[in-house]
Amino acid sequence: MFDANSISTRRSRVGLLTLALIAGCFTTAAEAATYYIDSVNGSDSAAGTSAATAWQTLAKVSATTFAAGDQILLHTDQRWAGQLHPKGSGAAGSPIVISSYGGGAMPIIDGGSLATGGAVYLYNQQYWTIQGLEVVNNSGVNNVGSASAQGLSRYGIYVDNDSPLNGGQQTYRGITIQNNYVHDVNGCFACSDVNPQINGGIVVAADPHSPLWHGTDNYEDVVIANNLVEHVGRTGITFWDASTGFYLSLDPSALSNNITIHGNRVYNVDSDGIVMVGAKNSIMDHNIVGNAGSVTVQGSTEPSAVGLWPARVYNVLVEYNEVYGVLTSQGVDGEGYDIDLCAQYVTLQYNYSHDNQGGFLVMEGGLGTGINATVRYNLSVNDSWGNLTGVFTFAYGVIPHTAIYNNTVYMAAGMSANLMNCEGWNCTNGYATNSYNPLSFQNNIIANFGTGNYQVPTGSGTTLNHNLFFGNHPSGEPADPFKITSDPLFVAASATAPIGPGSVSGYQVGPGSPAIGSGAVISNNGGLDYFGNVVSATAVPTRGFYEANH
Repeated sequence: MFDANSISTRRSRVGLLTLALIAGCFTTAAEAATYYIDSVNGSDSAAGTSAATAWQTLAKVSATTFAAGDQILLHTDQRWAGQLHPKGSGAAGSPIVISSYGGGAMPIIDGGSLATGGAVYLYNQQYWTIQGLEVVNNSGVNNVGSASAQGLSRYGIYVDNDSPLNGGQQTYRGITIQNNYVHDVNGCFACSDVNPQINGGIVVAADPHSPLWHGTDNYEDVVIANNLVEHVGRTGITFWDASTGFYLSLDPSALSNNITIHGNRVYNVDSDGIVMVGAKNSIMDHNIVGNAGSVTVQGSTEPSAVGLWPARVYNVLVEYNEVYGVLTSQGVDGEGYDIDLCAQYVTLQYNYSHDNQGGFLVMEGGLGTGINATVRYNLSVNDSWGNLTGVFTFAYGVIPHTAIYNNTVYMAAGMSANLMNCEGWNCTNGYATNSYNPLSFQNNIIANFGTGNYQVPTGSGTTLNHNLFFGNHPSGEPADPFKITSDPLFVAASATAPIGPGSVSGYQVGPGSPAIGSGAVISNNGGLDYFGNVVSATAVPTRGFYEANH
């Protein structure tokens, strides 16, 4: 754009302007560049723009500001120590890409020498793709921390949008973290600088240091997909937006938008597997979390673990995940899944949960402003084997308008945990009894071969109907006007839970099952069962997670 004030004699310069305009027709934007990094044969004094003129160090990359469309390629089969912190931002449709070249094993970024922080780090940046890296960040010392000697936050891959230093109210977009291998990160449980849930393997955070959830920054269009994360502490994968309002309330307009956590495998992490806090219109799907919660720390503000959970979210889908082997910590949590504080309009469907010490699902009810939780077409096998909590746990009451239907629960002999459980306040007082907290429990199959009982919330809004209760029938088994207690005729249900979400067909009901064609019609049922079979909105359904009449 021309500045008219800089043109003193327009008529006398018309020829020059015409030439400038003609030249402008042939001017193109600067082309994106590809930079090569070779720790063995590279040189930081080289151009860096070909394999033959590669740079050598992370310091050179971290001192460079990159532009939209640029690529940063690290040589495979090589290792770098320190922090990879490139500068600059990409643009919509033209992200900056960190990847590899050479055709060998993933390049390794080792942040073990860092005092704190991420081995791979972006700060107040957007439109980046990080892919194909192996990342470690273990300081080699005990960093879990305690009440008297706190540890320091550590991360494998850390993307940070932090209000105090960027003016606030920033929305950063287009972050993709995919196909990486992140392992051996010794994050803290009692941390000096951050909530301990916000450190570990892969973390994308907005205002992680903001007190009382009053941050002003957020993200849009974040994808964390197809990563392998193992042997990290504290948390495997975290998305965290602190701009959600007061601690016990939720402002959906302030949340990050369109966050996807998909296809990740998270194994043997110290505490939580995958966490999503402060997102709307988002999804957690096709992830596997195995054997989380192996560490607990006295003095930590967050000592306990759940496999996969959203909190302070709005309109979030949790589907097609498998969680197993989560342990309780100091006698609490240890569930596969959690619909946590202030979660609104969460649907948890088509998930597999098994062998979790604390249970299948905990729902945070009476505290905060959570509403509309839907739990349907899931399978739970041998959850709550620790006999401390329950398969379904209502913590501090019931989330208003909770619908639990068409799930199948199998509890083997020798287990004594409750099938339904209340904690915080019991089921006969506090928020659990309030009539504004309606709970429906329909079309479920409960195969109880253990000795567990039921603590059913007794509020006037609680309704149970069209369930099948088989096996042992304790005194607290809930009344149900359409109850079935006969054998559901599983095809080949095993007392030992199989591994893999596609290995559970034995828990389908077979021909002649009383569950077939005996459920309650639920019109807005999602349209599919666990296996992808069509579920009619008008025909009488099968009870449990499998629809036989498809």
